Amino acid sequence: MQAIPLTVETVTPLFLGGADPRGEPELRAASIRGALRFWLRALLGGVIGDSNLDALRQAEAAVFGSTDTGASPVVVRVFNLPKHSSVPFSALTGWNPSSKSYAQPGIAYLFFAARETQNEPERKAIPAGSSFELELSLRAGVQDQDALLKAYAALWLLTHLSGLGARSRRGAGSLQVTQVHGNVPNPALPSLEIRASTPEQLQTELQEGLSRLRKSVGGSASVDCPSRFDVLHPRVCKIWVVDKEFSSWEEALDTIGQRMQQFRNRRPPDYQNVKNAVQGQPLMQSVKRAAFGLPIVFFFSSLYKQYIQQGMKKDQARTKATGTLEGSEHDRRASPLFIRVTRLANGKYVLVLTLFQAQLLEAGEKLKLKRQGPPTYVNAPDLSLIDDFIQEVRRNIGPCLEVTGW
Repeated sequence: MQAIPLTVETVTPLFLGGADPRGEPELRAASIRGALRFWLRALLGGVIGDSNLDALRQAEAAVFGSTDTGASPVVVRVFNLPKHSSVPFSALTGWNPSSKSYAQPGIAYLFFAARETQNEPERKAIPAGSSFELELSLRAGVQDQDALLKAYAALWLLTHLSGLGARSRRGAGSLQVTQVHGNVPNPALPSLEIRASTPEQLQTELQEGLSRLRKSVGGSASVDCPSRFDVLHPRVCKIWVVDKEFSSWEEALDTIGQRMQQFRNRRPPDYQNVKNAVQGQPLMQSVKRAAFGLPIVFFFSSLYKQYIQQGMKKDQARTKATGTLEGSEHDRRASPLFIRVTRLANGKYVLVLTLFQAQLLEAGEKLKLKRQGPPTYVNAPDLSLIDDFIQEVRRNIGPCLEVTGW
């Protein structure tokens, strides 16, 4: 089979910027290809291991190409793009300018980077429920069925465990294949369409799908914990289906968003540790909240009010009350925790959580808190705070059905 045509739908709003990230969203094949490359790398890492990076790069390039090997044998095309009007962050979150509050604060918390700032307008998203056509095919004259099989596997992972675009690790851009127009490249591969009607059935569907994908690309390898990068291997990747059905994607994301906000807000010992450091003291211990990703901007309103009362100008007071936590060598580190919304076959929605137990920062790299004056440094934390959050989800939303045996 030379082509796999599909119909895909956005389950949650898709923030995907074009030439202007804050302009109208644009759905492009290049963005989908980039996401597929990430998931292929994670899948191959579980087969090749996380230490032989040259072999991993060669295997990845054999599917999606590179500057050394040339063009990809696999072509990704999108057709019949969504024609619906885009929806801004304020409408998604129910922002009320009069009360300065959100009707759905949990969604606002998860999508916060899309909000309006002093320097930039709010971001717009392709609405949930928008459909488009996607095609995976082999380049003309190419007969590499193995490359097409691996691209299919990457698409299965993208549409079952994560999303596309900005804030995709916080529930935005969840995609789902609604129809496959033709046969899959190999009958041993799992179906791209979600067939489960309950969280328990989805747990089984994910387990069976992951097992079949891993067998299709060649088994398993030894992987260190934590791994060097995000690797799809049972030792360093944990997946849960939250055993609670929601009537809408909004209800699902607002629920987990509020729970995450409450879990992280002013959490000890981070709160006082960072607050003291913003005022000039060294960081006394690692900042556990960094486990959820970097950078983190801390703003202490109590300090801001204190400085204003002392007669300080607003801009100066805001600067003095703010600290930004990042890596000493890398200012960004994507969250190792993926939050996804999946629509079941019965029309209900469930949450799928995926945790990659990879190194938070490179070996020897420290956390750096930028503040007024010289920065302060501390060792990076482990990911235990995310384990605590999963327990919080279990207690306050629903049981977490772990996907095992793959």
